Amino acid sequence: MRNAAGTSGMPVEEQVAHVADRLAVEYGETVGAGVVRELVAQAYSPYRQAKVTQFVPVLVDRSVRQRLRAAAR
Repeated sequence: MRNAAGTSGMPVEEQVAHVADRLAVEYGETVGAGVVRELVAQAYSPYRQAKVTQFVPVLVDRSVRQRLRAAAR
């Protein structure tokens, strides 16, 4: 069964890469893609060794969005 994003069954690293791609496109006009990818890497770092990874992409997405919004203020 695939989830709403269509990433079910993918390794978590690949799912996080999709998060980085999506956020880089979404915030591309205000923040460089390299900055977005670095923020994603930083947000993902604490979860690299997680045994349960189902929600890691969602947590990374939320964390990076919060940081980008805060920086835009």
